[in-house]
Amino acid sequence: MNSNSPLRLKPNYAWRSYQGGSHLRKFRKDAAGDDNHFPEDWIASTSTARNGDNQQRPDEGVSHVEVDGKDMALTDLIASNPKWFWGNQQPPVDDPGQIGVLIKLLDAGVRLHLQAHPNAEFVQRVFGPDAGNAGKTECWYILSVRGDDPYVYLGFQHPPTPEKWAQMVGEQDLQGMRGCFEKIPVKPGDCLMVPSGTPHAIGDGIFMIELQEPTDWVVRCEFSAGGHVLEHSARFMGLELDDVVSMFDYSEHPVDSLEDSFLQVPEVLRKTDAFVEERIIDIKHKEFFRLRRLTGSGPADFSGGEPLVLIMLEGSGELEGVSVTAGDTFLLPGSAEGWNWSSPDDADAGGWSFLLAQPPIKAMT
Repeated sequence: MNSNSPLRLKPNYAWRSYQGGSHLRKFRKDAAGDDNHFPEDWIASTSTARNGDNQQRPDEGVSHVEVDGKDMALTDLIASNPKWFWGNQQPPVDDPGQIGVLIKLLDAGVRLHLQAHPNAEFVQRVFGPDAGNAGKTECWYILSVRGDDPYVYLGFQHPPTPEKWAQMVGEQDLQGMRGCFEKIPVKPGDCLMVPSGTPHAIGDGIFMIELQEPTDWVVRCEFSAGGHVLEHSARFMGLELDDVVSMFDYSEHPVDSLEDSFLQVPEVLRKTDAFVEERIIDIKHKEFFRLRRLTGSGPADFSGGEPLVLIMLEGSGELEGVSVTAGDTFLLPGSAEGWNWSSPDDADAGGWSFLLAQPPIKAMT
């Protein structure tokens, strides 16, 4: 494998209990069709989806790539070529086949269940050491929206007591549960952190990039979405309601204070006549994931030395001689110390924009 060659990532759709995906498939240049139960594309994924009876294949969720004309699971490729993948970076995980982050393209055709995710301490305490050392803190980067009222639910604006919340969930008091939230308006380009324990729901018509700890742990407080009724085992991670009530963050998060708690403010790292490079997620969250954005109209360069996942948002160009257009995704191996981008020669081609997702940097212990 060429250390300076981007590795194209094909769509890797995963079954989910909710419906969506028509805008995702259009973005990926596939036949769009109607929304269905494959609304997510797991990019450069080394994580397995927890789908129970709806599992599509034994390693559903894990990305497969073509190497020397042969299909290969990304986990096996990383484990067999660690220097190629990681470069000089110290892997943030003990398992040589894992990358420490899960990156998704997520297209919600319906509003998702009100839900929350555990932190690593909860997972290890309740499920034991074999469950891994990650919870599920996540982050949303909004790509596009459908409809005139795009929103998310994020944190309690009118927090209940744990006892009242448990009662509403147990009785499926949907009006009561929804009354604990206010709609948070979102627009393309917004980026929001969702710490573990934070109650939330993605609104209908939201197409986003989701970065998260590489697990599929979730507690769903509404038992149906888009006509699909969850089995009991799929509601509380196989536990009972009383086991998960303490997992939620019952803090109050007023809408006008979201910039202090959840909304990420881009930081300009470099600016030239041809492009701008920004850090999208605050560096204080680097133990979970990192994200950069490059936007421009001319040639650009950016640092490597660690694995990167490129998601092309707008326009087109070439990366080390490889053609890249909107909707493409590539794995950039860490063995390359830097990358060179060239824009089209056509002056009417317009600008371009892409994201670079990076693995976490774990604190030294």
